[in-house]
Amino acid sequence: MDRVFQRLRNLDAYPKINEDFYSRTFSGGLITLISSIVMLFLFFSELRLYLHTVTETKLVVDTSRGGTLRINFDVTFPAVPCSVLTLDAMDISGEQHHDIKHDIVKKRIDAHGNVVAVRQDGIGGPQVSET
Repeated sequence: MDRVFQRLRNLDAYPKINEDFYSRTFSGGLITLISSIVMLFLFFSELRLYLHTVTETKLVVDTSRGGTLRINFDVTFPAVPCSVLTLDAMDISGEQHHDIKHDIVKKRIDAHGNVVAVRQDGIGGPQVSET
């Protein structure tokens, strides 16, 4: 048992001072040993967590109904007549939606970008007004 105590006294992680100026103690060696074990444990546990990949698949159904997404956009097509421009609203599955509130304001412009005429259309609906 004395040999174990002697080894703990000689265990020092940072012996930078001349041995004449300090004395090695059992408690100092014990603290060094315990802290080294804790550091090794933490290192290997973090390494294990880093190397272990977790694949989590989660499918959640959105049960909220009536939630709408407001989208405003401004697109200029300088060389296309307003009569051939349309907008189709569909979701990611390809299903078209006709029960949404929507309007398209088409502004006819000349070669210099000045507004010549304004027309408001509903998506998939008849023409609402023309100026």
